[in-house]
Amino acid sequence: MMSISDVKVSQDLRNADIFISFYNKEDSFESKDYLKIIKSKTNSLKFKISASLNMKYMPKIKFFLSDDYQYYDKINRILKDD
Repeated sequence: MMSISDVKVSQDLRNADIFISFYNKEDSFESKDYLKIIKSKTNSLKFKISASLNMKYMPKIKFFLSDDYQYYDKINRILKDD
């Protein structure tokens, strides 16, 4: 499962940092590999987003990994063990 956990946009709306969380129980799952795929599709995503936005400039988009799901899952496992 993939989720956008946070988006930080600069005050001038020129830059957007998107934080993505992945959650998968499989041991072979590598979130870094999926992040590389998403980063390779950035231009296509920017084009599709700009078609639906009415803005003077399309922000420069950067994707980052967020470990929110892993953190929440760890807390839930600790609480269940008690």
